[in-house]
Amino acid sequence: MRSRVFITVCLLIGGLISAPPGFAAEATVEFKGPELTAGREKVPAGVVPSTLSMEQAVAIGVQYNPQVGSAAEGVRMTDALIVQAISLLMPRLNVDTSRVTPLHPTVFQNPETTWQTSFSFTQPLYTGGALKAGVKAAQHLRAGSEGTYQRTQQEIAFRVRAAYYAVLTAEEGVTVNQQVVDSANETLRVARLRYQAGVAPQFDVLSAEARVARVEQGLIAAKAARDIAWAALSTVMGVPIPDGTQLTTPRPVTWEEANFEALRGEAQAERPDLVAAGGQVAVARARLAIAKAARQPAIALNASYSLVPSTTVSFGDPPTEIVVSQNTGVVVLSANWSLFNAGQVEGQISQAQAQLAQAQDAVTGLKQQIDLDVTSAYMSVSAAKAQVAAAQKEVAQAQEAFRVATIRYEEGVGTSLEILSAQADLADAKNRLNQAIFGLNLAIAQLDLALGRSATGAPTPPPAEAK
Repeated sequence: MRSRVFITVCLLIGGLISAPPGFAAEATVEFKGPELTAGREKVPAGVVPSTLSMEQAVAIGVQYNPQVGSAAEGVRMTDALIVQAISLLMPRLNVDTSRVTPLHPTVFQNPETTWQTSFSFTQPLYTGGALKAGVKAAQHLRAGSEGTYQRTQQEIAFRVRAAYYAVLTAEEGVTVNQQVVDSANETLRVARLRYQAGVAPQFDVLSAEARVARVEQGLIAAKAARDIAWAALSTVMGVPIPDGTQLTTPRPVTWEEANFEALRGEAQAERPDLVAAGGQVAVARARLAIAKAARQPAIALNASYSLVPSTTVSFGDPPTEIVVSQNTGVVVLSANWSLFNAGQVEGQISQAQAQLAQAQDAVTGLKQQIDLDVTSAYMSVSAAKAQVAAAQKEVAQAQEAFRVATIRYEEGVGTSLEILSAQADLADAKNRLNQAIFGLNLAIAQLDLALGRSATGAPTPPPAEAK
């Protein structure tokens, strides 16, 4: 009778510790704890749904992460620069009003306090192309800031994906460690039954107790890592995560091969930071045009008119009074040409040429870096995919080894050390598979980032051109 009970218990141990080698059908995971408070102070209620997919998490992060907001303000700033640059091409009309009280009035001044109003009009006619180049520079700055904004969105999307998968990995780690603790407790229970029945030494009980104490420490560490992963996800999303939130997107455990050369071409065409770098080249070229324009004359049309109250002038004997108008107006066509400036203009031109060459070199360097990013990410995905396959085989082999060790222990030809060793090997294999799957997820996300793709794997729309 005791033999049947023992066999049943041992089979139960095998059922607890055995699991399919893959993690493709992961269940949803739920956040249990106090509401995380990372993010902006004022976030509308209901931003984070109770069931949160990876795409939803990315969308929230792109909306509420402060780095994206900062990049968006950069676009707004360059929009304002365009308005300012265009305004320099337009005519300017100013009005100036002042109250005048003469302290020592002359014969042509009204001794009383009066108001004076002046109007002035200015229109630049020719600046050697400097003002138009300024407008182009502002427009290229805007395109560059748009590219920076797009790239910031992609980087935040990558960080959200990494944090999302880190939570799933940490939750799976807790599950695996909990299984290990349950299995170790069951082994301890069986060892005590065998020791009480006189068919096993006390050493088996002591070894099982030590095993339980050891794996419980691993479970504590896994739970702490899970809490940290949830906090990191909340931080990168920029919003609090309420208690009970469930993650619903499972982790991919495979990856479809793609043509490497096609991926390189996609990255060179889609990376928004390359668009931003190209915008810097265009800005430097426009600034060079502005510097060269200083060699040319500047011609402007100016007109002004002042309204001053009339005054009365008396002269002769008997006195004769004449009302004199003091309104004045002029039209001025002015030209300014710097004939000698001690090399200042040439120095500015040389500086602008150096900045242009520097910006062009930066584009070349970025293209090389993009090729390296794609190459590294592609190789990392391939390696991670192979590691997942190897880890799945290791789990299957460790499960078989544990099954054999259980049978040997049941038949009395094995030892408790074999059982404990097989348990440890299987737990380690499952943890390595868990980390291998996370490595594959992270590598896929890194490849999408290197290619300039959005969180869904599609190319990010190109930056809008400034009007």
